[in-house]
Amino acid sequence: MIYVHSGDEGIDKLVKRFCAPLFATTEFLQGGHNESTTSATVTFVRYQGKIYAVTCHHVLSAFFAEAIRTKQRIAPAIHSGKTVRQFASYSREGKYRWSFLSCRDFPEASDIDSAAELDALDRANADRPDIAIADITEVWHAVQENRDAESIDLDAWVEPDWSVVQPVWVAYGFPNGHKSLVQDKVAAPMPRVAVELASSLPSIERPTYVLCSTLEIEHGWGFSGLSGGPVLVAHNSDDRYAFVGLTFEGSPSSKDPEQNAEAFLGKSDIVLRGYHLTPHAFKEWLSNRKFGVELV
Repeated sequence: MIYVHSGDEGIDKLVKRFCAPLFATTEFLQGGHNESTTSATVTFVRYQGKIYAVTCHHVLSAFFAEAIRTKQRIAPAIHSGKTVRQFASYSREGKYRWSFLSCRDFPEASDIDSAAELDALDRANADRPDIAIADITEVWHAVQENRDAESIDLDAWVEPDWSVVQPVWVAYGFPNGHKSLVQDKVAAPMPRVAVELASSLPSIERPTYVLCSTLEIEHGWGFSGLSGGPVLVAHNSDDRYAFVGLTFEGSPSSKDPEQNAEAFLGKSDIVLRGYHLTPHAFKEWLSNRKFGVELV
């Protein structure tokens, strides 16, 4: 665990320094971006002295599909006021190469709209982590200056003492369907999503977990876009929280989920799945990130 000292009143502001909304923006920002621009979440992590931006593979896969369908050079980017930082660069061959490398493979451009090929790729990717990572060490100082950013320090990680943490965990991120325009800027809300642990505690042997709660009222949120965001647990008695994971799936994905007699989730349900964030897991992710995107 990596502890941060904060009470309930200050934790939201503190966590916002460790993550950011990740937008799909065009190469030269043609047309800018608005509330309909595809987005998700990226979390900043320090490991062995380097700084990394971490999100989910399926987030980048959605960005890639959009690039192919619109025939535009799209790149993952974070926005800090008027500053836009795209995680991409040009290769010697003139291709537009994303900084992120993924643990899962991307489809061929010609297969983007082929259900059969995408299903086959999903099967091939099934046992690989839904994780993508970019080394941002060289630009980290500028990122910090632009958005007062901080990184989750895995070099300070200690073995978790699960007996002192609360059973309700809190997940953060930037839901894709809840952005809005405030004057001429895109506002991306970052809710605190409190959900009860519904699975066994994560471990090296079982590095994933499930959070699940049913509220007494409809919550009005869709959790698509929370992927890549940090998850924390509160200490039972001290004013401190600990980073324990990253979300890779949130349901319902839309704030208006389809309702029918066979629907498993309703508008008052929350189900989140995530990866346990540890130095061991991060080392494994780094060693398995082999797949990237180059746009012609």
